[in-house]
Amino acid sequence: MPGPHWFGRASLGAQVSLLVALIVTIVVTAVAYSEVRLYDRDIERTLAQTARLAAESAAGVAEREPRDALDLRDSLHDLIDADPSIDAISVIDVDEAGLPRVFTSTSTEERAEILDLAGRAVAMGTPLSTQNETVVMFAQPVPRRPMLAVAVTVGLESLLQARARSVGIALGFALPSIALVTLLVHLSIRRLLRWNRTLQERVGDTARDLSVRNAQLASSQLQLLAIRESLARTERVAALGQVAATVAHQAGTPLNLVSGYVQMILEDPQTDERTRNRLRTVDAQIAQVTRVLRTMLDRARHTPQSEIVRLPAVIEHVREVSAPRLSRANIHLLIEVAPQVPPVRADASQLEMALLNLVTNALDAMPDGGTLSIAVSHDVGGVRIEVADTGPGIPTQVAEHLFDPWVTTKPAGQGTGLGLAIVRDVVRAHAGSVSVRTEPRGTVFVIILPAITLHPTAA
Repeated sequence: MPGPHWFGRASLGAQVSLLVALIVTIVVTAVAYSEVRLYDRDIERTLAQTARLAAESAAGVAEREPRDALDLRDSLHDLIDADPSIDAISVIDVDEAGLPRVFTSTSTEERAEILDLAGRAVAMGTPLSTQNETVVMFAQPVPRRPMLAVAVTVGLESLLQARARSVGIALGFALPSIALVTLLVHLSIRRLLRWNRTLQERVGDTARDLSVRNAQLASSQLQLLAIRESLARTERVAALGQVAATVAHQAGTPLNLVSGYVQMILEDPQTDERTRNRLRTVDAQIAQVTRVLRTMLDRARHTPQSEIVRLPAVIEHVREVSAPRLSRANIHLLIEVAPQVPPVRADASQLEMALLNLVTNALDAMPDGGTLSIAVSHDVGGVRIEVADTGPGIPTQVAEHLFDPWVTTKPAGQGTGLGLAIVRDVVRAHAGSVSVRTEPRGTVFVIILPAITLHPTAA
């Protein structure tokens, strides 16, 4: 893959700093180059203007002076002494054949370009100028002497010296500027990244704290169910607990983050008073929503009780509570409890709630009547509870997610999909397991709980 490997291995702050340094270098170089070019053009215009003025002055001298070469050359030397930037002044005479020759000059060796430029100026009757890398040349026809022209040569040594000086000044300004800007940007990025990491850590801690609290609240909702109430009341309370936990989880984290950002903006000294008043209103409303959620969850809180539970008593109570409804639905209840089933350590109300949810599912699965069986037996290291019905069974694709919240096989409006999720959570809370299988005739739910061994005296 093209590109330097070291750049990819550098930290984010170093990468951004290098990119900023590159951009600053390009911008400063472009600005410095533009300034040097403008300065060069100003000097070039100044030298061209100097050559033109000198040629006009020399043309006036050549027009007034007698045609004596030595006297005229002395006058031309006076013009050069007045402006040291002028290299040479020549008076060019053009014969009738159009061939230029030097009449007099302050230079010992005349350039061929000067002769050609003066010849063309005489032929055209107008001033002409040209320039190469080292000199600026200007030719001016002499008034009232149509075959005579004055040519001035101005050297560009001053331009080259000024250009070198400008480049030195530009480099002296650009390099410290690039280094200073890069350093400031690097320090700012490091500070920003450090602040961002701190913010992420705080947000992560807040999210984890809220997640733990929400998990505790969700677990507490399972304790709120009143087992000794009717089956309908049990399901409604369970649904309320799940919804409250979902609301707390979905709304709690965003509300806390929004409140944190509101506080940051309020503390910003650049925030105007009108915006502060609006933000205070927003923060008050967020606090109100949070209080409502907390109040609802506090009211639903229940402290679980762990005790030695004998399953025959729990099964008997489930039979008493569900008997009226089973009778009305024309469902025959069969209970089989093996002798000397060991006790378990659990919350009796939670176990009753889980079994009543399974009874409710069986009722819904047999609208035309049938048989419901509850069997308690020994298992390896524990106790096995089987709840079986003679309903139509459960499709395989549904059985895989049957214990997930909100999953239900009932028609819309007849179930929340929370009952079996509650059963799973209760059994897991007691270190047990729950599973489901479909028989040729009906569905069987199997709960396995760890048993405890009592001392003979305690027994």
